[in-house]
Amino acid sequence: MSDPGTKSATVYPAQCPQCQELFSDPRILPCLHTLCISCLNRLEPFNTNGKLAQGANQSILCPVCDSEVALPPGGVMELVPDMLAQEEVLLALYRSGDHELACDLCGEGRAEKRCQDCKVNICEFCCQAHRRQTRTTRHLLLSLQNLPPGLSLSPVPCCNLHPLEELCLFCEPCSLPCCRDCALIKHRGHVVRPVSEVAGKHREQLHMALKDAEPQLRELEAAMQGVHSVKEAMHRRAEVLQGEVEAFTEKYIRAVREHRSRLLRDIDEAIRRRQQTLSLQEARIQQQISDLRTATGFTKGLLDRGPDLHFIRTKTLVSNRIMELVVRDQRMAEMEEATNIQFSPQEEAGQCQGYLMYGAVKGRGVDPEKSEIRGVRIAKVGEVSNFKLICNDTSGNSMRYGGQCPRVSILHQGTERSLQPSIWDKHDGSYHISYTPTAPGELLVSALVKDRHVQGSPFTVTVKGKSQQHPGIYHCCSFCSSGGQKDARCGCGGSMPGGYKGCGHGHKGHPGHHHWSCCGSTVEKSECPGAKDTAPHNLLRTVAL
Repeated sequence: MSDPGTKSATVYPAQCPQCQELFSDPRILPCLHTLCISCLNRLEPFNTNGKLAQGANQSILCPVCDSEVALPPGGVMELVPDMLAQEEVLLALYRSGDHELACDLCGEGRAEKRCQDCKVNICEFCCQAHRRQTRTTRHLLLSLQNLPPGLSLSPVPCCNLHPLEELCLFCEPCSLPCCRDCALIKHRGHVVRPVSEVAGKHREQLHMALKDAEPQLRELEAAMQGVHSVKEAMHRRAEVLQGEVEAFTEKYIRAVREHRSRLLRDIDEAIRRRQQTLSLQEARIQQQISDLRTATGFTKGLLDRGPDLHFIRTKTLVSNRIMELVVRDQRMAEMEEATNIQFSPQEEAGQCQGYLMYGAVKGRGVDPEKSEIRGVRIAKVGEVSNFKLICNDTSGNSMRYGGQCPRVSILHQGTERSLQPSIWDKHDGSYHISYTPTAPGELLVSALVKDRHVQGSPFTVTVKGKSQQHPGIYHCCSFCSSGGQKDARCGCGGSMPGGYKGCGHGHKGHPGHHHWSCCGSTVEKSECPGAKDTAPHNLLRTVAL
Protein backbone atom coordinates (compact mmCIF):
# COMPACT_ATOMS: atom_id res chain seq x y z
CA MET A 1 0.00 0.00 0.00
CA SER A 2 1.30 3.44 -0.83
CA ASP A 3 2.19 5.95 1.83
CA PRO A 4 -0.82 8.24 2.38
CA GLY A 5 1.52 11.17 2.65
CA THR A 6 3.01 10.61 -0.82
CA LYS A 7 1.57 12.93 -3.45
CA SER A 8 1.23 11.09 -6.76
CA ALA A 9 -1.05 11.62 -9.72
CA THR A 10 -4.06 9.37 -9.36
CA VAL A 11 -5.01 7.39 -12.46
CA TYR A 12 -8.49 8.47 -13.41
CA PRO A 13 -10.58 6.27 -15.76
CA ALA A 14 -11.84 7.62 -19.07
CA GLN A 15 -14.20 4.69 -19.73
CA CYS A 16 -17.62 4.11 -18.23
CA PRO A 17 -17.60 0.92 -16.10
CA GLN A 18 -21.10 0.08 -17.36
CA CYS A 19 -20.87 0.47 -21.16
CA GLN A 20 -17.04 0.25 -21.39
CA GLU A 21 -17.05 3.25 -23.72
CA LEU A 22 -15.54 6.70 -23.29
CA PHE A 23 -17.60 8.74 -20.84
CA SER A 24 -20.41 10.79 -22.28
CA ASP A 25 -21.66 13.44 -19.86
CA PRO A 26 -20.40 11.52 -16.78
CA ARG A 27 -22.21 12.00 -13.46
CA ILE A 28 -21.12 11.10 -9.91
CA LEU A 29 -23.32 8.82 -7.78
CA PRO A 30 -23.42 9.23 -3.96
CA CYS A 31 -21.29 6.07 -3.70
CA LEU A 32 -18.60 8.00 -5.70
CA HIS A 33 -18.81 5.82 -8.79
CA THR A 34 -19.09 7.64 -12.14
CA LEU A 35 -21.34 6.54 -15.00
CA CYS A 36 -22.52 8.02 -18.30
CA ILE A 37 -25.79 9.87 -18.16
CA SER A 38 -27.19 7.46 -20.76
CA CYS A 39 -26.22 4.45 -18.64
CA LEU A 40 -27.84 6.03 -15.60
CA ASN A 41 -31.04 6.66 -17.52
CA ARG A 42 -31.23 2.98 -18.38
CA LEU A 43 -31.18 1.98 -14.69
CA GLU A 44 -34.66 1.41 -13.29
CA PRO A 45 -35.39 3.57 -10.23
CA PHE A 46 -37.41 2.28 -7.30
CA ASN A 47 -38.71 3.42 -3.93
CA THR A 48 -38.11 1.95 -0.47
CA ASN A 49 -40.81 -0.69 -1.03
CA GLY A 50 -39.04 -2.02 -4.12
CA LYS A 51 -41.71 -0.76 -6.51
CA LEU A 52 -41.26 1.64 -9.39
CA ALA A 53 -40.76 5.13 -8.10
CA GLN A 54 -43.56 7.59 -8.82
CA GLY A 55 -42.00 10.82 -7.58
CA ALA A 56 -39.42 12.04 -5.11
CA ASN A 57 -37.09 9.92 -2.96
CA GLN A 58 -36.07 7.72 -5.87
CA SER A 59 -33.19 5.28 -5.57
CA ILE A 60 -31.16 3.15 -7.95
CA LEU A 61 -28.71 0.31 -7.53
CA CYS A 62 -25.16 1.20 -8.51
CA PRO A 63 -24.06 -1.39 -11.11
CA VAL A 64 -20.46 -1.18 -9.84
CA CYS A 65 -20.82 -1.74 -6.07
CA ASP A 66 -24.48 -2.85 -5.94
CA SER A 67 -25.23 -0.18 -3.33
CA GLU A 68 -28.61 1.51 -3.12
CA VAL A 69 -28.07 5.22 -3.74
CA ALA A 70 -30.62 8.00 -3.48
CA LEU A 71 -31.21 10.32 -6.42
CA PRO A 72 -31.77 14.09 -6.17
CA PRO A 73 -35.37 15.29 -6.51
CA GLY A 74 -34.75 16.07 -10.18
CA GLY A 75 -33.40 12.60 -10.96
CA VAL A 76 -30.09 11.73 -12.61
CA MET A 77 -29.87 15.08 -14.41
CA GLU A 78 -29.22 16.78 -11.05
CA LEU A 79 -26.28 14.53 -10.20
CA VAL A 80 -22.93 16.36 -10.03
CA PRO A 81 -21.00 16.23 -13.36
CA ASP A 82 -17.59 14.57 -13.11
CA MET A 83 -15.20 17.21 -14.47
CA LEU A 84 -12.17 14.97 -13.99
CA ALA A 85 -13.73 12.21 -16.09
CA GLN A 86 -14.61 14.74 -18.78
CA GLU A 87 -11.01 15.92 -18.77
CA GLU A 88 -9.71 12.36 -19.20
CA VAL A 89 -12.04 11.80 -22.15
CA LEU A 90 -10.82 15.03 -23.77
CA LEU A 91 -7.17 14.02 -23.29
CA ALA A 92 -7.78 10.51 -24.61
CA LEU A 93 -9.47 11.83 -27.76
CA TYR A 94 -6.78 14.43 -28.38
CA ARG A 95 -3.86 12.02 -27.93
CA SER A 96 -5.46 9.42 -30.18
CA GLY A 97 -5.64 11.92 -33.04
CA ASP A 98 -9.36 11.37 -33.52
CA HIS A 99 -10.30 14.75 -32.12
CA GLU A 100 -9.08 18.27 -32.82
CA LEU A 101 -9.45 21.07 -30.32
CA ALA A 102 -10.73 24.36 -31.68
CA CYS A 103 -9.13 27.64 -30.66
CA ASP A 104 -10.98 29.08 -27.69
CA LEU A 105 -10.28 32.65 -28.90
CA CYS A 106 -11.04 32.69 -32.61
CA GLY A 107 -13.01 29.44 -32.80
CA GLU A 108 -11.60 28.68 -36.28
CA GLY A 109 -8.02 27.54 -36.04
CA ARG A 110 -6.74 24.30 -34.56
CA ALA A 111 -5.57 24.69 -30.97
CA GLU A 112 -1.84 24.11 -30.62
CA LYS A 113 -0.96 25.57 -27.25
CA ARG A 114 -2.46 26.17 -23.82
CA CYS A 115 -2.24 29.49 -21.97
CA GLN A 116 -1.96 28.61 -18.30
CA ASP A 117 -2.77 32.16 -17.19
CA CYS A 118 -5.92 32.59 -19.29
CA LYS A 119 -6.74 28.84 -19.16
CA VAL A 120 -7.61 28.73 -22.87
CA ASN A 121 -6.48 26.61 -25.84
CA ILE A 122 -5.29 28.82 -28.73
CA CYS A 123 -4.16 28.34 -32.33
CA GLU A 124 -0.78 29.43 -33.72
CA PHE A 125 -2.16 32.72 -35.08
CA CYS A 126 -3.71 33.65 -31.74
CA CYS A 127 -0.43 32.65 -30.03
CA GLN A 128 1.39 35.34 -31.96
CA ALA A 129 -1.28 37.88 -31.09
CA HIS A 130 -1.12 36.74 -27.48
CA ARG A 131 2.61 37.48 -27.35
CA ARG A 132 2.26 40.87 -29.01
CA GLN A 133 -0.30 42.19 -26.53
CA THR A 134 1.24 43.93 -23.53
CA ARG A 135 -1.24 42.39 -21.06
CA THR A 136 -0.54 38.81 -22.16
CA THR A 137 3.05 38.95 -23.39
CA ARG A 138 4.40 37.25 -20.25
CA HIS A 139 1.76 34.49 -20.15
CA LEU A 140 3.01 30.88 -20.11
CA LEU A 141 2.13 29.04 -23.35
CA LEU A 142 2.51 25.23 -23.32
CA SER A 143 2.36 22.90 -26.29
CA LEU A 144 -0.67 20.60 -26.19
CA GLN A 145 1.50 17.72 -27.44
CA ASN A 146 3.82 18.00 -24.42
CA LEU A 147 1.29 19.07 -21.83
CA PRO A 148 2.49 18.04 -18.33
CA PRO A 149 0.30 15.55 -16.42
CA GLY A 150 -2.39 17.13 -14.29
CA LEU A 151 -3.02 20.16 -16.49
CA SER A 152 -6.50 20.70 -17.83
CA LEU A 153 -7.58 21.17 -21.44
CA SER A 154 -11.06 22.32 -20.53
CA PRO A 155 -11.96 26.03 -20.80
CA VAL A 156 -12.73 28.10 -17.74
CA PRO A 157 -16.34 27.49 -16.59
CA CYS A 158 -18.44 30.54 -17.42
CA CYS A 159 -21.83 31.78 -16.29
CA ASN A 160 -24.88 30.61 -18.25
CA LEU A 161 -26.45 34.08 -17.94
CA HIS A 162 -23.23 35.99 -18.67
CA PRO A 163 -21.16 33.80 -21.03
CA LEU A 164 -18.14 36.12 -20.93
CA GLU A 165 -17.91 36.07 -17.14
CA GLU A 166 -16.00 33.36 -15.28
CA LEU A 167 -17.64 31.53 -12.34
CA CYS A 168 -15.08 32.90 -9.90
CA LEU A 169 -17.29 33.53 -6.85
CA PHE A 170 -19.32 31.35 -4.50
CA CYS A 171 -22.54 32.43 -2.73
CA GLU A 172 -22.58 30.71 0.66
CA PRO A 173 -26.32 31.21 1.50
CA CYS A 174 -27.36 29.80 -1.90
CA SER A 175 -24.46 27.29 -2.03
CA LEU A 176 -23.99 28.14 -5.73
CA PRO A 177 -21.08 29.41 -7.85
CA CYS A 178 -21.67 32.70 -9.61
CA CYS A 179 -19.96 35.34 -11.72
CA ARG A 180 -19.31 38.93 -10.71
CA ASP A 181 -22.42 40.19 -12.49
CA CYS A 182 -24.66 37.64 -10.76
CA ALA A 183 -23.09 38.57 -7.42
CA LEU A 184 -24.21 42.15 -7.93
CA ILE A 185 -27.70 41.26 -9.21
CA LYS A 186 -29.06 37.86 -8.16
CA HIS A 187 -26.98 37.49 -4.99
CA ARG A 188 -26.97 41.11 -3.77
CA GLY A 189 -26.57 41.24 0.01
CA HIS A 190 -25.40 37.60 0.25
CA VAL A 191 -22.06 36.46 1.65
CA VAL A 192 -19.99 35.90 -1.50
CA ARG A 193 -16.41 34.62 -1.38
CA PRO A 194 -13.83 33.76 -4.06
CA VAL A 195 -14.01 30.21 -5.36
CA SER A 196 -10.33 29.67 -4.56
CA GLU A 197 -10.85 30.62 -0.90
CA VAL A 198 -13.88 28.32 -0.47
CA ALA A 199 -12.15 25.49 -2.32
CA GLY A 200 -9.12 25.83 -0.04
CA LYS A 201 -11.27 25.28 3.04
CA HIS A 202 -13.00 22.31 1.41
CA ARG A 203 -9.64 20.86 0.41
CA GLU A 204 -8.45 20.95 4.04
CA GLN A 205 -11.61 19.19 5.21
CA LEU A 206 -11.23 16.46 2.60
CA HIS A 207 -7.59 16.00 3.57
CA MET A 208 -8.68 15.37 7.16
CA ALA A 209 -11.42 12.98 6.06
CA LEU A 210 -8.93 11.09 3.89
CA LYS A 211 -6.50 10.92 6.80
CA ASP A 212 -9.20 9.34 8.98
CA ALA A 213 -10.24 6.82 6.33
CA GLU A 214 -6.86 5.44 5.29
CA PRO A 215 -5.98 3.72 8.63
CA GLN A 216 -9.30 1.92 8.53
CA LEU A 217 -8.58 0.75 4.99
CA ARG A 218 -5.27 -0.69 6.16
CA GLU A 219 -6.99 -2.47 9.06
CA LEU A 220 -9.57 -3.99 6.72
CA GLU A 221 -6.89 -5.21 4.34
CA ALA A 222 -5.05 -6.79 7.27
CA ALA A 223 -8.29 -8.44 8.39
CA MET A 224 -8.78 -9.80 4.89
CA GLN A 225 -5.32 -11.35 5.01
CA GLY A 226 -6.26 -12.88 8.35
CA VAL A 227 -9.36 -14.46 6.84
CA HIS A 228 -7.32 -15.96 4.02
CA SER A 229 -4.77 -17.32 6.49
CA VAL A 230 -7.47 -18.92 8.64
CA LYS A 231 -9.12 -20.49 5.61
CA GLU A 232 -5.82 -22.04 4.61
CA ALA A 233 -5.33 -23.23 8.19
CA MET A 234 -8.82 -24.75 8.07
CA HIS A 235 -7.87 -26.81 5.04
CA ARG A 236 -4.62 -27.92 6.65
CA ARG A 237 -6.41 -28.78 9.88
CA ALA A 238 -8.96 -30.84 7.99
CA GLU A 239 -6.19 -32.83 6.36
CA VAL A 240 -4.53 -33.43 9.72
CA LEU A 241 -7.79 -34.57 11.29
CA GLN A 242 -8.53 -36.89 8.41
CA GLY A 243 -5.08 -38.43 8.83
CA GLU A 244 -5.68 -38.98 12.56
CA VAL A 245 -9.04 -40.56 11.87
CA GLU A 246 -7.56 -42.86 9.22
CA ALA A 247 -4.74 -44.00 11.57
CA PHE A 248 -7.17 -44.70 14.40
CA THR A 249 -9.79 -46.58 12.39
CA GLU A 250 -7.21 -48.93 10.83
CA LYS A 251 -7.34 -50.96 14.11
CA TYR A 252 -10.81 -52.14 13.30
CA ILE A 253 -12.11 -54.04 10.28
CA ARG A 254 -15.70 -53.70 9.09
CA ALA A 255 -17.13 -51.81 12.08
CA VAL A 256 -14.33 -49.29 12.17
CA ARG A 257 -14.84 -48.41 8.48
CA GLU A 258 -18.40 -47.34 9.16
CA HIS A 259 -17.23 -45.40 12.20
CA ARG A 260 -14.51 -43.76 10.07
CA SER A 261 -17.09 -42.54 7.55
CA ARG A 262 -19.12 -41.06 10.37
CA LEU A 263 -16.13 -39.13 11.71
CA LEU A 264 -15.22 -37.79 8.28
CA ARG A 265 -18.74 -36.53 7.80
CA ASP A 266 -18.54 -34.75 11.17
CA ILE A 267 -15.30 -33.05 10.14
CA ASP A 268 -16.74 -31.90 6.82
CA GLU A 269 -19.79 -30.46 8.55
CA ALA A 270 -17.69 -28.62 11.16
CA ILE A 271 -15.39 -27.22 8.47
CA ARG A 272 -18.37 -26.27 6.31
CA ARG A 273 -20.04 -24.33 9.11
CA ARG A 274 -16.88 -22.42 9.94
CA GLN A 275 -16.07 -21.76 6.30
CA GLN A 276 -19.53 -20.31 5.84
CA THR A 277 -18.84 -17.90 8.70
CA LEU A 278 -15.46 -16.98 7.23
CA SER A 279 -16.96 -16.51 3.77
CA LEU A 280 -19.51 -14.07 5.19
CA GLN A 281 -16.73 -12.21 6.98
CA GLU A 282 -14.69 -12.17 3.78
CA ALA A 283 -17.56 -10.78 1.71
CA ARG A 284 -18.34 -8.10 4.29
CA ILE A 285 -14.72 -7.00 4.58
CA GLN A 286 -14.27 -7.06 0.80
CA GLN A 287 -17.25 -4.76 0.34
CA GLN A 288 -15.93 -2.38 2.97
CA ILE A 289 -12.50 -2.39 1.31
CA SER A 290 -14.06 -1.74 -2.09
CA ASP A 291 -16.15 1.14 -0.76
CA LEU A 292 -13.22 2.72 1.04
CA ARG A 293 -10.90 2.26 -1.97
CA THR A 294 -13.45 3.92 -4.18
CA ALA A 295 -13.91 6.82 -1.77
CA THR A 296 -10.20 7.31 -1.10
CA GLY A 297 -9.30 6.96 -4.78
CA PHE A 298 -11.92 9.47 -5.80
CA THR A 299 -10.85 11.86 -3.05
CA LYS A 300 -7.17 11.57 -4.02
CA GLY A 301 -8.03 12.35 -7.62
CA LEU A 302 -10.10 15.29 -6.49
CA LEU A 303 -7.31 16.59 -4.26
CA ASP A 304 -4.62 16.06 -6.89
CA ARG A 305 -6.37 17.39 -9.96
CA GLY A 306 -9.79 18.79 -9.12
CA PRO A 307 -10.42 22.42 -10.06
CA ASP A 308 -11.82 24.75 -7.44
CA LEU A 309 -15.33 24.77 -8.84
CA HIS A 310 -15.38 20.99 -8.89
CA PHE A 311 -14.24 20.97 -5.27
CA ILE A 312 -17.16 23.13 -4.30
CA ARG A 313 -19.64 20.99 -6.14
CA THR A 314 -18.39 17.65 -4.82
CA LYS A 315 -17.16 18.54 -1.34
CA THR A 316 -20.40 17.73 0.49
CA LEU A 317 -20.91 14.58 -1.57
CA VAL A 318 -17.39 13.26 -0.88
CA SER A 319 -17.38 14.27 2.79
CA ASN A 320 -20.73 12.58 3.45
CA ARG A 321 -19.56 9.39 1.76
CA ILE A 322 -16.25 9.19 3.64
CA MET A 323 -17.96 10.04 6.93
CA GLU A 324 -20.51 7.32 6.28
CA LEU A 325 -17.78 4.75 5.66
CA VAL A 326 -15.56 5.83 8.56
CA VAL A 327 -18.22 6.03 11.30
CA ARG A 328 -20.01 2.91 10.13
CA ASP A 329 -20.19 0.35 12.79
CA GLN A 330 -17.22 -1.98 12.04
CA ARG A 331 -17.69 -4.58 14.69
CA MET A 332 -16.10 -7.79 13.41
CA ALA A 333 -17.42 -11.18 14.35
CA GLU A 334 -14.95 -13.31 16.30
CA MET A 335 -12.46 -14.86 13.89
CA GLU A 336 -12.79 -18.61 13.67
CA GLU A 337 -9.65 -20.54 14.61
CA ALA A 338 -8.66 -23.72 12.83
CA THR A 339 -7.67 -25.30 16.17
CA ASN A 340 -11.22 -24.87 17.46
CA ILE A 341 -11.98 -28.22 15.83
CA GLN A 342 -10.52 -31.08 17.82
CA PHE A 343 -10.41 -34.86 17.47
CA SER A 344 -10.66 -36.74 20.78
CA PRO A 345 -9.51 -40.34 20.23
CA GLN A 346 -10.17 -41.38 23.87
CA GLU A 347 -13.80 -40.25 23.94
CA GLU A 348 -16.50 -42.92 23.68
CA ALA A 349 -18.46 -42.70 20.44
CA GLY A 350 -21.13 -45.35 21.10
CA GLN A 351 -21.79 -48.68 19.38
CA CYS A 352 -21.05 -49.36 15.71
CA GLN A 353 -22.11 -52.79 14.44
CA GLY A 354 -21.92 -54.08 18.01
CA TYR A 355 -18.47 -52.68 18.78
CA LEU A 356 -17.75 -49.90 21.21
CA MET A 357 -16.08 -47.12 19.24
CA TYR A 358 -13.77 -44.40 20.45
CA GLY A 359 -12.96 -41.10 18.85
CA ALA A 360 -15.17 -38.07 18.23
CA VAL A 361 -14.83 -34.81 16.31
CA LYS A 362 -16.03 -31.76 18.19
CA GLY A 363 -15.60 -28.00 18.19
CA ARG A 364 -14.77 -25.76 21.10
CA GLY A 365 -17.99 -25.66 23.12
CA VAL A 366 -19.30 -24.65 26.50
CA ASP A 367 -18.50 -26.84 29.49
CA PRO A 368 -21.21 -26.55 32.19
CA GLU A 369 -18.85 -27.80 34.89
CA LYS A 370 -16.36 -25.01 34.08
CA SER A 371 -19.04 -22.33 33.83
CA GLU A 372 -19.76 -20.18 36.88
CA ILE A 373 -22.38 -18.01 38.57
CA ARG A 374 -21.69 -14.60 40.06
CA GLY A 375 -24.12 -12.42 42.00
CA VAL A 376 -25.77 -11.69 45.33
CA ARG A 377 -27.48 -14.41 47.33
CA ILE A 378 -29.78 -12.01 49.22
CA ALA A 379 -32.89 -10.40 47.73
CA LYS A 380 -35.82 -8.25 48.89
CA VAL A 381 -39.51 -8.59 48.18
CA GLY A 382 -40.63 -6.37 45.28
CA GLU A 383 -37.11 -5.38 44.23
CA VAL A 384 -35.34 -6.65 41.11
CA SER A 385 -32.48 -9.01 41.89
CA ASN A 386 -30.01 -10.47 39.44
CA PHE A 387 -27.00 -12.66 38.95
CA LYS A 388 -24.57 -13.37 36.13
CA LEU A 389 -23.93 -16.67 34.34
CA ILE A 390 -20.52 -16.93 32.65
CA CYS A 391 -20.12 -19.76 30.13
CA ASN A 392 -16.59 -21.20 29.86
CA ASP A 393 -15.09 -23.86 27.64
CA THR A 394 -13.33 -27.05 28.73
CA SER A 395 -10.17 -25.03 29.43
CA GLY A 396 -12.00 -22.63 31.72
CA ASN A 397 -11.78 -19.76 29.24
CA SER A 398 -14.78 -17.56 28.45
CA MET A 399 -16.71 -18.51 25.31
CA ARG A 400 -16.74 -14.82 24.22
CA TYR A 401 -19.92 -15.32 22.17
CA GLY A 402 -23.54 -16.02 22.99
CA GLY A 403 -26.26 -18.34 21.77
CA GLN A 404 -25.90 -21.04 24.46
CA CYS A 405 -29.58 -20.78 25.53
CA PRO A 406 -29.21 -21.45 29.29
CA ARG A 407 -32.24 -22.74 31.21
CA VAL A 408 -32.96 -21.07 34.59
CA SER A 409 -35.62 -22.09 37.14
CA ILE A 410 -36.45 -20.25 40.38
CA LEU A 411 -38.67 -21.99 42.96
CA HIS A 412 -39.99 -20.91 46.39
CA GLN A 413 -38.90 -23.62 48.81
CA GLY A 414 -41.82 -25.14 50.67
CA THR A 415 -44.48 -23.89 48.25
CA GLU A 416 -42.90 -24.94 44.91
CA ARG A 417 -44.19 -21.72 43.38
CA SER A 418 -41.95 -20.57 40.52
CA LEU A 419 -40.73 -17.15 39.39
CA GLN A 420 -40.26 -16.25 35.74
CA PRO A 421 -36.67 -15.04 35.18
CA SER A 422 -35.54 -12.65 32.44
CA ILE A 423 -32.42 -13.81 30.56
CA TRP A 424 -30.32 -11.32 28.59
CA ASP A 425 -27.68 -12.72 26.22
CA LYS A 426 -24.81 -10.19 26.23
CA HIS A 427 -23.13 -11.97 23.29
CA ASP A 428 -19.78 -12.16 25.08
CA GLY A 429 -20.24 -15.55 26.75
CA SER A 430 -22.15 -14.12 29.72
CA TYR A 431 -25.87 -13.93 30.53
CA HIS A 432 -27.66 -11.47 32.81
CA ILE A 433 -30.52 -13.15 34.72
CA SER A 434 -32.95 -10.98 36.68
CA TYR A 435 -36.11 -11.72 38.70
CA THR A 436 -38.41 -10.03 41.24
CA PRO A 437 -39.28 -11.97 44.45
CA THR A 438 -42.93 -11.77 45.54
CA ALA A 439 -42.68 -13.18 49.06
CA PRO A 440 -40.01 -13.59 51.76
CA GLY A 441 -38.33 -16.93 52.31
CA GLU A 442 -35.82 -19.14 50.53
CA LEU A 443 -35.53 -19.47 46.72
CA LEU A 444 -33.94 -22.45 44.99
CA VAL A 445 -32.22 -21.27 41.81
CA SER A 446 -31.04 -23.71 39.15
CA ALA A 447 -29.00 -22.77 36.04
CA LEU A 448 -28.46 -25.39 33.35
CA VAL A 449 -26.54 -25.37 30.08
CA LYS A 450 -26.96 -28.33 27.74
CA ASP A 451 -29.36 -29.73 30.37
CA ARG A 452 -26.51 -29.91 32.90
CA HIS A 453 -26.08 -27.84 36.06
CA VAL A 454 -23.32 -25.26 35.88
CA GLN A 455 -20.77 -24.93 38.66
CA GLY A 456 -22.55 -23.79 41.87
CA SER A 457 -26.04 -24.75 40.70
CA PRO A 458 -28.50 -25.15 42.33
CA PHE A 459 -28.07 -22.49 45.02
CA THR A 460 -30.36 -20.73 47.50
CA VAL A 461 -31.26 -17.06 47.75
CA THR A 462 -32.63 -15.55 50.98
CA VAL A 463 -35.51 -13.16 50.36
CA LYS A 464 -36.19 -10.56 53.03
CA GLY A 465 -39.44 -8.70 53.57
CA LYS A 466 -40.02 -5.09 52.65
CA SER A 467 -38.11 -2.43 54.56
CA GLN A 468 -39.68 -1.21 57.86
CA GLN A 469 -39.13 2.41 58.79
CA HIS A 470 -38.47 3.53 62.38
CA PRO A 471 -41.66 4.89 64.06
CA GLY A 472 -39.66 6.59 66.83
CA ILE A 473 -37.01 9.28 66.89
CA TYR A 474 -33.21 9.20 66.82
CA HIS A 475 -32.23 10.77 70.19
CA CYS A 476 -29.53 10.88 72.83
CA CYS A 477 -31.79 9.73 75.72
CA SER A 478 -35.44 9.73 76.86
CA PHE A 479 -34.84 12.32 79.57
CA CYS A 480 -33.58 14.95 77.07
CA SER A 481 -35.99 14.21 74.23
CA SER A 482 -39.12 14.13 76.49
CA GLY A 483 -38.25 17.20 78.50
CA GLY A 484 -37.76 15.21 81.75
CA GLN A 485 -41.02 13.19 81.71
CA LYS A 486 -40.80 10.22 84.11
CA ASP A 487 -43.23 7.99 82.14
CA ALA A 488 -41.33 8.27 78.83
CA ARG A 489 -39.74 4.93 77.93
CA CYS A 490 -37.14 4.01 75.28
CA GLY A 491 -36.59 0.94 73.14
CA CYS A 492 -33.05 0.56 74.49
CA GLY A 493 -34.51 -0.61 77.85
CA GLY A 494 -32.54 1.85 80.01
CA SER A 495 -33.87 3.59 83.17
CA MET A 496 -32.80 6.13 85.80
CA PRO A 497 -33.23 6.37 89.59
CA GLY A 498 -36.01 8.52 90.96
CA GLY A 499 -38.86 6.80 89.11
CA TYR A 500 -37.70 7.62 85.57
CA LYS A 501 -38.77 4.75 83.30
CA GLY A 502 -36.67 5.90 80.33
CA CYS A 503 -32.94 6.06 79.68
CA GLY A 504 -30.48 8.78 80.62
CA HIS A 505 -26.82 9.56 79.98
CA GLY A 506 -24.49 7.34 82.02
CA HIS A 507 -27.32 5.36 83.62
CA LYS A 508 -28.17 1.68 83.44
CA GLY A 509 -29.11 0.34 79.99
CA HIS A 510 -28.09 3.44 78.02
CA PRO A 511 -26.13 2.32 74.90
CA GLY A 512 -23.68 5.19 75.14
CA HIS A 513 -24.62 6.63 71.72
CA HIS A 514 -27.51 8.25 69.94
CA HIS A 515 -30.11 5.60 69.22
CA TRP A 516 -33.68 5.02 68.01
CA SER A 517 -36.37 5.36 70.68
CA CYS A 518 -38.50 2.64 69.06
CA CYS A 519 -35.96 -0.20 68.97
CA GLY A 520 -32.70 1.02 70.55
CA SER A 521 -30.66 0.63 67.32
CA THR A 522 -27.62 2.94 67.23
CA VAL A 523 -27.47 2.97 63.39
CA GLU A 524 -29.31 6.04 62.12
CA LYS A 525 -29.90 4.77 58.56
CA SER A 526 -31.29 1.30 59.21
CA GLU A 527 -34.48 -0.76 59.25
CA CYS A 528 -36.51 -1.07 62.42
CA PRO A 529 -36.52 -4.61 63.81
CA GLY A 530 -39.20 -3.71 66.38
CA ALA A 531 -39.15 -2.59 70.01
CA LYS A 532 -37.50 -4.67 72.72
CA ASP A 533 -39.92 -6.27 75.18
CA THR A 534 -38.46 -4.59 78.26
CA ALA A 535 -41.91 -4.03 79.76
CA PRO A 536 -45.53 -4.93 79.10
CA HIS A 537 -46.73 -3.37 75.82
CA ASN A 538 -49.54 -1.54 77.62
CA LEU A 539 -46.94 0.35 79.69
CA LEU A 540 -44.38 0.91 76.90
CA ARG A 541 -44.44 4.43 75.63
CA THR A 542 -42.00 5.69 72.97
CA VAL A 543 -40.97 9.26 72.82
CA ALA A 544 -42.27 11.15 69.77
CA LEU A 545 -41.63 14.84 69.26
